[in-house]
This record gives sequence, structure tokens and C-alpha cells, in this order.
Amino acid sequence: VTKAPLTVNADNKTRPYGTANPTLTASYTGFTNGETLATSGITGAPTLNTNAKTASNVGTFNINIGTGTLVSPNYSFTLVNGTLTVEKAVLNVTADNKSKTYATANPALTYVISGFTNGENLNNSGVSGTPTISTTATTASQAGNYDIVTGLGTLTANNYSFNFVKGTLAINKVVLTVTAENKSRSYGASDPAFTALISGFVNGENLASSGVTGQAGFTTNATSTSTTGNYIITPNVGTLTANNYSFTFANGTLSILKALVTVSAENKTKTYGSNN
Repeated sequence: VTKAPLTVNADNKTRPYGTANPTLTASYTGFTNGETLATSGITGAPTLNTNAKTASNVGTFNINIGTGTLVSPNYSFTLVNGTLTVEKAVLNVTADNKSKTYATANPALTYVISGFTNGENLNNSGVSGTPTISTTATTASQAGNYDIVTGLGTLTANNYSFNFVKGTLAINKVVLTVTAENKSRSYGASDPAFTALISGFVNGENLASSGVTGQAGFTTNATSTSTTGNYIITPNVGTLTANNYSFTFANGTLSILKALVTVSAENKTKTYGSNN
């Protein structure tokens, strides 16, 4: 009775560039008589090694297997090498978040590349070229958030692949100034209708073309019985709304003027020669 042949395979492994080698393992095929490694009487373990190092470039490397301390009364060993595949590490190409005000030109779009391994940086990693970076936002775009998208462009690298992460371009509302117009009334009279001037439009717009709707609200510290003097007219947002504008408010003045009293001399009569 001769020993049955048993194949001992170095298991294939993979890892990203710049990381430590995984634990090297082996598997066994060819057991007979319903046996397994645990019941076969095999003792010891094979040797497993590879010449791949943490700094090894992307590629394939032999996993070499040796008999090591393997012994068995019933099996002989056929040793089969495996392969360690060093895969590209993944770099993130991330668009930087940006902001601008409505109706202004887009800022310069920029990006950062992160995820380097093995102590490398952009300068010594072998990465060359530049990504594309773009946004659909234009000078005329409405206030809101827009994607900044990166793409492969001319980027290349032996040991890295690329993952692209969007950024956000925030278009902020322009601030309009809502100024309460100065008003006046006489003492004891009702307040006049309060009005406001709105200024600060951009992009050649005006109140009619700006998309601003609604009316400002107003309050004043003057009452129907207030004496003459100056009182504050305070504007507020009221029903004002706009897609591309926000609002700040400037007070006006209500001047209460003296009421006009008419002093009339009364008509009189007398007889000639008598006193007035």
C-alpha cells in the first residue's frame, strides 16, 4: 500500500497597493477514505512566502509553498504555488465646495486628491495628468445648490485607480435693502399709507423683473394720540418673497406736524358815537 498523493495549494490572495501582505494560507485536495485534514493524521504545516513587499508595485507575485514541517503516514505531497495580486489602491478625487452670489461669475473650481498609501503624496506617487472639473451653474443660474463634478480627464497612475466625489457650488441670494419712505401727517390725523423703496438689484433687474413678489409690512411707535415729533417707521418682510434675493430693512421717519387752528375775529356791531 503506497501513500496517496495529496495536493497542497498555496491559496491565491489579493491586496491593494501600499498595504501589508495578507496572511498566507494553503488548502488541501485529494483526501481519500472520507478523511479531512483533521482526521487524516497529517501534522505540521507548509512554508509559505512571497517576495512582494508593502511597497511592491501593482502586479502579480508568486506565493511559494514548501513542505515545511508537513508529515503524513498515508499521504505524499504535491506542492502548488499560488499568486498574490497587488491591485491598485483607490484615490478619491474630490471637488472642493464653493460658493458665490447670484448673478456673479463662477469661482475657480478646484479639487483635492486623497488616499495615498505607502507614505506617498501627489508629487511622488506616479500620478500624472489632471481631472476634469465642471458645474452646470452659470452666471444666470438661480440661487441654490449645484453639483461640481470631477472626471478622469488625463489622470493616470500605475499603482492607483480613481474614485470621483462631487462637490457643491452654493449660489447665495443677493441682499436687497427695503427702506421705509419718510412720511408726515398732522397731529390727530390718521397715519398715511406706508411705502418702501427696494434697492440693490443685480443682473440688470428691477422690481418688476426680479421675481420679487409681495409687499413689505410696517410698524410705527406713533399712535393716534401721539404728540408732534418724529417717530420710527420700521419695515419688515411682510409677504415679500424672492428666489434670488433676501432682504434687509432700513427704518424711515414719520413726522407728526402741528395741526393748523384758525383763529377768526367775530363780527360785531355798534351805534354811531358809542364805544366799540
